[in-house]
Amino acid sequence: MYQYNNNITTKLINKKQNVMNIKKHIQKTVMLIALSLPLTFLFANNIQVSNVKLVEQNTFNQYTMVKFDISWQNSWRFSTLESNWDAAWIFVKYRRKSETVWHHARLNDTGHVAPTNSKITSGLSIVNQPFNAKDNPAVGVFLYRETEGSGSVNYTGVKLRWNYSANDLKDHDSVEVCVFAIEMVYIPTGSFYAGDNVYPGSKSIGYFVTGTTTDPFLVTSEDALTIGNNTTTEIWATSRINPAGTLSAEFPKGYQSFYIMKYELSQYMYKEFLNKLTRTQQETRVSAITTNMFMTDTDTATTPQYRNGIKVMSDPGGLLPRVYGNDLNNNGTEGEYDDGQYIACNWLSFYDLLAFADWSGLRPFTELEYEKACRGTLGPVASEYAWGTSNITYATGITNPGETDEVAANTGANIAFNNEAGVQGPLRCGNFAGAATNREQAGATYYGVMEMSGNLSEYVYSLGLSNNRNFNGNIHGDGVIQANGDTDTKVADWPNNAGLKGSNWLYRTGPPGGYSHQYKAHHVSARNQTSQIHETTGRWNTSGLRVARTQP
Repeated sequence: MYQYNNNITTKLINKKQNVMNIKKHIQKTVMLIALSLPLTFLFANNIQVSNVKLVEQNTFNQYTMVKFDISWQNSWRFSTLESNWDAAWIFVKYRRKSETVWHHARLNDTGHVAPTNSKITSGLSIVNQPFNAKDNPAVGVFLYRETEGSGSVNYTGVKLRWNYSANDLKDHDSVEVCVFAIEMVYIPTGSFYAGDNVYPGSKSIGYFVTGTTTDPFLVTSEDALTIGNNTTTEIWATSRINPAGTLSAEFPKGYQSFYIMKYELSQYMYKEFLNKLTRTQQETRVSAITTNMFMTDTDTATTPQYRNGIKVMSDPGGLLPRVYGNDLNNNGTEGEYDDGQYIACNWLSFYDLLAFADWSGLRPFTELEYEKACRGTLGPVASEYAWGTSNITYATGITNPGETDEVAANTGANIAFNNEAGVQGPLRCGNFAGAATNREQAGATYYGVMEMSGNLSEYVYSLGLSNNRNFNGNIHGDGVIQANGDTDTKVADWPNNAGLKGSNWLYRTGPPGGYSHQYKAHHVSARNQTSQIHETTGRWNTSGLRVARTQP
């Protein structure tokens, strides 16, 4: 997944003809790098946003168009087999020239301009309620192929309608604008199996079953579900669900279509997130707050720990925010070719996930959505990993560490995790995929999502925790977080507990961050931690994040 950012400074100018005459000053152009699925490990999908402008201001209706170009490699859309596509989730941040605080642009639900052969779908903050320019705006859009095809895309002249008055901006305000793009994967509506206890039997721990049987559970709708083991219509997991009860209709069960990030959050993305926060918010969202300290669970690391190269590069002091950078080689210069921008970001807590989801207009996902994204419409395979088989080869070393073409050193590797003989820390997102790799070799899910087994733990909402069961998947972040760095009241109903799932260091055998190294912890249906409440403010070297969005 790659993310790119272009900052432009311009002034909203009142003209009778309601057309903006831009006197633009390009303040800076910054390429934000988040990692995308490469079809060859020698390059990445390289999603880029460029030529950002504000055009066509309409002072009567008080909107302007945010215009830009966007491109990425190895895009797809197919109507057969998986019947899905990849997309760019695009959102806009701005700040007044007189301020240091960044805000989220409230977009319109219609009126966007999609280039030829592309389509734009708006994403409301609350998807099952009507659009409202201030209270329920479009917090971003999905841009994707309109027709079938695969390969690189290069869309010029994308235009998003920004209702700037909904952000309390005036016609003459000077603003700096930043456009973000995150690669995501569309998971279509449809039934799927949860649990993998099929012949010859699963080695996964805590897998789902159908009530009183030992069969996998077939999810056929988003209706409320009974959790229990009294009949053959209930969903259950022996010793891993307590108590029995009801799973609300609003809890995302994976049946309804949704989008999910193609990759785990990269270190570049998290660094740029930190650089868009206030000084106080930064102190909540990262432990490293002193100049030259690296991101860990404390403010004491003078060298990268477990391959995390996010560093406090400078501190202007006072009320001004710190400046974070990627400096994996620790030479004091950020953003070099081997500074680890493409590596999945670890040392993240569940509260960090909630804040990032809120800030980006997305939401956490559930363990049922996890199994749907991995298995798709295929029948379960006993003890299967995200790539649909029980075969596994772990990475024992790294070639080109920290670079754009970083890969596992041993041929055939399709997973990275913290076992004694393996790599001590996450690898580059999507590093196992090559020009000729199949699904198993690339470590990809049925729908093309990467690193759902291995690399880092990913927090999900579990059925095993009763206070999670009313999680409403229709409510997404509104782009705004509190002054203290936590999620705001718009998503106050997001539960504060989660299990760890998937990739995912699920065997917790010692102190925080100490997970066992058994292969079965990475099975699609392994649920050995999802029935427990964990202390979610801690940051572990094995935990990262990925977020999603409901999109009917």
